[in-house]
Order: sequence, then C-alpha cells, then structure tokens
Amino acid sequence: MFRIGEFSQLAKVTVETLRHYNTLGLLKPAHVDPFTGYRSYTAKQLHPLHQILALKELGFSLEDIARILREPLTTDQLRGMLKMQLATTERDLENAQARLARIQSRLAYLDLEHQMSAYEITLKSVPETTIASIREIVPALEQMPERCGTMFNTIAQWMVAQNLPFGPALTLYHHDETVRENIDTECAFLLPGVDASIASATLAPSAPITVRELEGLPQAATTLSTDDFFQKVDGLTPVYHALAQWIEANGYEMAGPPRELFYGSPQQGDLTAEVQIPVKKA
Repeated sequence: MFRIGEFSQLAKVTVETLRHYNTLGLLKPAHVDPFTGYRSYTAKQLHPLHQILALKELGFSLEDIARILREPLTTDQLRGMLKMQLATTERDLENAQARLARIQSRLAYLDLEHQMSAYEITLKSVPETTIASIREIVPALEQMPERCGTMFNTIAQWMVAQNLPFGPALTLYHHDETVRENIDTECAFLLPGVDASIASATLAPSAPITVRELEGLPQAATTLSTDDFFQKVDGLTPVYHALAQWIEANGYEMAGPPRELFYGSPQQGDLTAEVQIPVKKA
C-alpha cells in the first residue's frame, strides 16, 4: 500500500483532491489506521481514480460522478463517452484546445492501461554522484516548462565556461506529495568523475548554482520511456502508474521522492527519460 502523499505523487493529483474525493465517497482509502488516522491506497485504485478524472473532464459534476459510479462503467463505455465529448470539442477547437488535449490524454491512457507490462522495470542501486544544480520555488505548475528550461540553460552555460563534463539532466521535486503551486524544484546536470567537495571549493559557483553531492539510493525501482513523452499531455504519467503497480506487486514501498533523469535531446530524436523511485521492502 501507499501512504496518501505517495499515492498523490504516483497518481499526479493533490492530497487535497484525494481527501475531497474521500469526503464525497468517490474514492475512499483502502485502509485507514485506527490509531493514527493515516490513509493508505493501493495501485488498483489508480483505475477508479482515472475514471473520476475522465468523467470530470467530460463536464460532469462530482455529485453526478458519484451517481454514475454506483453502477461502474466498463472501459468501452467510458471510451465511448470520451469520444462523444471529443467530437463535440472539435467543433469548437479554437476556444477549447486545452480541454481537447486533456481528453485525448485520457483516451490514450485507456489504451495504455492494459499494456503496463511494456515497461521493463528494474530494481537497482544508484551510486552517489556530483551534481550542478539550481533549486527554486516555481509558483505554478503551468510555469514549470519555462522555469526548468531557464534553470537548465543557466547551469549548462556555467558548465561550458568551466569546461565541465556533461552527464544526464536531472529533476527533483522536494515534496512528499504532488502540488500544483509553490513547487520546490531542483534542476541539475550530473557531473561524471567530479568530486563534489573539491569542485565546490575550486570552482566556486555563484548563486543560484550549487555543486553538491547527490546521495545514492540503496534500492530504486526504475524504468525508461522513449515514446515522445515530452510531446504528450500525460507526459510520464503511464510510467509512474507502471512503477506503482510493480512496487506493490513485488512487496516494496516508497522510500523517498522520485527522480527523473533525461538522456539525449528532442532535436536529435533520442530523448529518453529514466524515472527512479527509491524503495524498500514493505
């Protein structure tokens, strides 16, 4: 099982949303500790959560969704409802472009739902490494691409000036749950073969750049995505769902926030994402 904050990270919804759905009876925790009140969820609950989100995208109120879910929809029924709304949205494409993309994402996820095994998931240790990074609070989720792009560019320019070797790009989110505002984000490049203590003293990076040691991970569930995720509305969401299912099925639990590493580039057509989730035996 996953604690509510961990489930929030894997499902890409906020803890407040999960609590609200619990209050309305839409998605109750699989287990509530009678002594602490802590709520836990299972990977199997990602599917009903996706149904709720998809119905919400269709324009149904949460009260309507509660009534609909009393008689659970089949995947084909849900897909048909989404396609009907898609046809309506396409007639007003100019004013509804953002909503159209979200509906297409939900449809794509339905097709992927039974193909999670396509991701080859590996359990491995991750050694400590040196990184050059910038950490800042991004005010809103919509600003993430622009702000992360600026952070990566600033670090890259400094590394070129210092003649430093480039490793993969790395993104870390310093939260125990998914948030959509005031996102504590760290963007970095790995510095292969560079000692953190020596580099920090000799290179003397100026703010906001920091050279530090990134701790290793004794065990991490990892997988790769090469399917043009950066061009899709749902991004790496299917990857996180596949990892959630693997973690639970193999008797592990999360032991820290996920890491996202990026190899290659969109320009060269070889951009690859590696998602690492620290785990320990449950």
